[in-house]
Amino acid sequence: MILEHELPQGSKLYFDTSAKLKRDIESCAIRAFYENDYKEIVTPTFTFLEHQGDIFNRDIVRLSSESNHQISLRYDTTIDAMRIITKRITRSSEHKKWFYIQPVFSYPTTEIHQIGAEHLGGESLSPVMCLGVGIIQELGLKPYLQISNMKIPLLCAQHSGVDIQVFASQEAGKLLEMEGYIADLVYVKTKQDVQKAIKNAPSFLKDELERLLECASYCEYEKSIFSPLAFTPSSYYGDLFFRMFMGNATLLQGGKYSVGEQYSCGFAIYTDAVVKCLC
Repeated sequence: MILEHELPQGSKLYFDTSAKLKRDIESCAIRAFYENDYKEIVTPTFTFLEHQGDIFNRDIVRLSSESNHQISLRYDTTIDAMRIITKRITRSSEHKKWFYIQPVFSYPTTEIHQIGAEHLGGESLSPVMCLGVGIIQELGLKPYLQISNMKIPLLCAQHSGVDIQVFASQEAGKLLEMEGYIADLVYVKTKQDVQKAIKNAPSFLKDELERLLECASYCEYEKSIFSPLAFTPSSYYGDLFFRMFMGNATLLQGGKYSVGEQYSCGFAIYTDAVVKCLC
C-alpha cells in the first residue's frame, strides 16, 4: 500500500523556505547570465533516445513514442541543448551563449534540478568558470574550486603504457606505485605545487600543467586546488574541467567539451545541493 503522503524515491519537493531559496538561487543566476550576454533555452523533457549520447546507459529513463520510436526523459541537458542549438537554432540565430534552468531525470525516479550555461565555440574555459564561481560566491557560499585537465591522465597513460582505467579508478595507492612523475602529481594541490611539477615533469606534460595555472589565474579564487590526475566526471569533458564542492556535495561542475564537431565550454550548478547548503 502506498500512503497518501509518500513520494517516489529520488523526486523533489520544495515548499516555503526551500522553495524561496530555490527561486533566489535561480534569480541570482539569471541576473548574472543576462549581464554576461547569455540567452535562455528550454529544451524538451522528452527526447529521442539516440540523441542522448550513450544509448546503452542504464540510468536513462526509456519510453516509446506513438510510432514506437525509443524516447527518453531528458538525461543530460548539455548534449541535448548543444544538438538543438547547432542543428536547429543556428538557422535563425547566431547567438553563442545560452543558459537553462530545468531538471534532468535518471532511472528509476530521480530528478536533479540544474542551472547551466553553454558557450558555443568558446575557446577559453576561464570566463565560463569565473561566471559559475561568481554566482556561487554571490549566494554567500565558499566551497573549494578544484581545477583539473583530462589531457594529463590521458598523456600519462599513453606514455607510461598503463591502462587508462587505472587512472579512472582514482586509487591513490596504485598511482603512487607508478613512475616518479605520476606519483609526484598525486601530491599536487596548490599553485606552488603545480609550478614545481612543471619544472620536474617530462616535456609532454609541461604545456598541459601550465594550462591549469592559466585557467586559475583568470579567477584568483582563494580556495582553489589543483588535481592534475583527476578523471573527468562526464564522458564529453576531454580537456580542462572544474568543480566546486563542500564536504561530499558537488555544487557546480563544468569544462571544455565537444559534441559532434563543435567545441564549447559550459557548466551546471546543482540547485538541489546548493539549497541544502543554504538551508
